Amino acid sequence: MTETCYSKGQKVILVTSQIKNGNWLCTFSIPGFSHLDGGLHGQDSSKGHKTEWEARTNAFQRAKLFLDRSQDMTQGHIAERT
Repeated sequence: MTETCYSKGQKVILVTSQIKNGNWLCTFSIPGFSHLDGGLHGQDSSKGHKTEWEARTNAFQRAKLFLDRSQDMTQGHIAERT
């Protein structure tokens, strides 16, 4: 299942899938960024999440963290030039 969300005005595409053990994985992509999301950051991907909602929520949180870091790096780079 694909869902489109927004964080800080930036489009975030969530792609949710159910794995063989019945658990759920969700990855995100952000148009304009080349970041590849692996689904479960720092966890065994064979485990997944018990519900689709948990998987999507976790992926969206990871996307927001990614956007925050990207914004911090951009602002830091701009501050260095001025």
